[in-house]
Amino acid sequence: MEMSIPESIQDLLLGKNFAHVATINPDGSPQVTPVWIDYDKAKNEILMNTAKGRKKTRNMFKGAKVAISIQDQNNPYRYLGIQGEIIDLTETGAKEHINKLSMKYMERAIYPLSEGEIRILIKIKPIYIHTMGN
Repeated sequence: MEMSIPESIQDLLLGKNFAHVATINPDGSPQVTPVWIDYDKAKNEILMNTAKGRKKTRNMFKGAKVAISIQDQNNPYRYLGIQGEIIDLTETGAKEHINKLSMKYMERAIYPLSEGEIRILIKIKPIYIHTMGN
């Protein structure tokens, strides 16, 4: 069952806070990576962007479960935890999305892609949410 992100804590997703995403390796062990994060309020979808071939990308597929933790950079006792399910992975719109995140996190209009780098846009539906300090 899908849960909505409370209005009082959405700023953690929309602001310049880094998130940590946990995926599951094929052997069942956990893998955690810091990532840039975005939120589509209208669709209640968590958006991430990564490069094809990376470890976390190899662990992500439609229907896979992930956990995300976002800590307020100004108050470490305020955070948002999300357990969710990947609903889509696509190259469509991924380059535009990484440029949007580049502006948000680096104040650069164009993300400096490596030669041959292919970006993947990942969409996650929140299933369970927990917060502290909201």
